[in-house]
Amino acid sequence: MNQFYNYKDSKLGTFGFIVEENEKLTKIIKIYLPKDKSILISQIQSEYPFAKKSKSFDNFALNLYRFIQGEDIKFDLSFLDFNVCTNFQKKVLIADYNIPRGFVSTYSRISKFIGIPKGARAVGNALANNPFPIVIPCHRTIKSDGTLGSFQGGIQMKRTLLEQEGVITTENRHLLNPKIFY
Repeated sequence: MNQFYNYKDSKLGTFGFIVEENEKLTKIIKIYLPKDKSILISQIQSEYPFAKKSKSFDNFALNLYRFIQGEDIKFDLSFLDFNVCTNFQKKVLIADYNIPRGFVSTYSRISKFIGIPKGARAVGNALANNPFPIVIPCHRTIKSDGTLGSFQGGIQMKRTLLEQEGVITTENRHLLNPKIFY
């Protein structure tokens, strides 16, 4: 099994991802949200010390870049290795993936949709540990009170990604007339 990493600069910072390759498959096992390039590279090298820099999945990197720049990109999930997730987390991530651009949902609505009506906190935890942010658009999930909630990349990045999709937020982190999914 070989591991490779790739990264690309964007207007929000440098994002990266890890690709794992074995004799049968090549899959993305982790995506890193944009941050300072030196911090990102240090984090990758710390978490995946044997990974080699590679240009593999350059097209995937370009699509991530285009999404972060504000383009409407729908990613192919077949490139992701969901074996790094629990079954519960996979259900949450797939439900989140299906939230259309320009819409939001809540942790509570997602938990009801996947059949666990009182599982909002568990949904939040699953999304907080989302190994595939951007591809799985966890920035589209908000709190039931209409506020943004948290995000791996920080509230400002969440707000920026949502506003690029036409979702408007106020200064106090509330959404104005959001289109709700689920």
